[in-house]
Amino acid sequence: MASALVLAAAVPAPAPDVSEPAVAAAEFLAHEFSRLGDGYPDPVSPGNTDAGLMADALLAMHRAGVEPAAQAKATAKLRAHFFSATIVSAGLTGKDLIVAVEQGVNPRQWGKDSKGDTIDLIARLGAAQGSAGAFEDTAVGGARTPANVFGQALALIGLHKAGIGNPAGKAVLLRQQCPGGGFRLNVPAGGETAQCASDTDASADTTAMGVWALVEIGGHRQQVARGLGWLRAHQDPATGAFSADPKTPAQVNTNSSGLAAMALALGGDGAAASRATGWLAAMQVPASVPVPAMAGAIAKSQTDLDAIALDAKAFWLKRSGADNVGKQDGVRRATAQALLGLSAAVPGPVPPRPPDNPPPGTVLPGTVPPGSPGRGAPGPGLPGGRHSGVPRTEPAGSAPPTAAEAPASGSAGPVPSARPVPSTTSPPDQVGQARALEPRPASFWAGPNGIAAAVLAGLLFAAGTFWLLVRRRGSRS
Repeated sequence: MASALVLAAAVPAPAPDVSEPAVAAAEFLAHEFSRLGDGYPDPVSPGNTDAGLMADALLAMHRAGVEPAAQAKATAKLRAHFFSATIVSAGLTGKDLIVAVEQGVNPRQWGKDSKGDTIDLIARLGAAQGSAGAFEDTAVGGARTPANVFGQALALIGLHKAGIGNPAGKAVLLRQQCPGGGFRLNVPAGGETAQCASDTDASADTTAMGVWALVEIGGHRQQVARGLGWLRAHQDPATGAFSADPKTPAQVNTNSSGLAAMALALGGDGAAASRATGWLAAMQVPASVPVPAMAGAIAKSQTDLDAIALDAKAFWLKRSGADNVGKQDGVRRATAQALLGLSAAVPGPVPPRPPDNPPPGTVLPGTVPPGSPGRGAPGPGLPGGRHSGVPRTEPAGSAPPTAAEAPASGSAGPVPSARPVPSTTSPPDQVGQARALEPRPASFWAGPNGIAAAVLAGLLFAAGTFWLLVRRRGSRS
């Protein structure tokens, strides 16, 4: 029964049209997959791939319906990732299960673990669930601890997409909702049956994950409504963005805003979701950026976008600690989570920038209005075609189906793009320094040399004209 449901769920549904900012962000992620050999490097250990971030990007790209060929290659790379036979992350296993169903891969034959045994994602999650219903992470040495709300929610979403209900796990998730409607991060160790009693433990990220899971599972309209109410109460009134920590509301970021926007849209509040995605679109790096590989990416914050405006190359190549993918890794993470929101709700008007915070140097922040292309024509360092979708036509204030009316899957399948992203056969030794900085094709008259030549030509023309006029006057006298 479950196997039949898995196969049925693997059939992709038609993808809705998405806005141009969402398409541009998805193509940035697709280009990064291609540029880096179909996988993203681990920032702590650049020689290894970051399976969690790869899964995040695939979930977001699937919802945008962009570059299915790039998604297929990245999925194959993810399946070949090293999997320990003993160390288990419930959240990563849940994400892989969602990816498997959405990409049409049999989750019971996902790959091989370190012992050479076939990985059955569904069985792994079943074995990772404790007797009280909480999914658990297994560390080195075999110690098991309850997964946080991210892990619990992702495991439930994955199992639901595979056609498997899990009442015990759902009950644990419901107990993580605090009195004010938000969700706390951590399930108390040994206290899986304890209800959250303090609103101080709630955050935008965890509330978004709780709402997402409840909408996917279906029902629980009251709990979803309370979660949406908490998100609206903690949405920045000026920008529509979200901060990860409600105690620091001014520290808004695109990661939290993307998750919250998706949850608001899935729960039926299109107006609040569009306010958030309007800010996300304002954080998009435009196609005119001097580093072509960055075009379409979503900066994590206004500060990062300002730094890109001042010196995109320095920002892109800046290292973080001992690794060499610090800033690039952060941009990929921000884009993946922001894309979840951008794919769920058409961006509203770009919020105004605070008057006491003018953009430095070249004005990049907020200059790309929602719905305008985030990339130019493909060129070196910018492979891949544009998705044929157009901005969605419903007004920002219109509400999508409520949680009770929304489809159980809540996701859309990929649709063909104009041209798949080609694969990189040999990733560069220094991540981000090969192909990322390739210039766009330009004529001689483009750039500083062209400007100087044009000025010189103008001066020569003026001098020649003056000489001819003086000579003619002299000949008359």
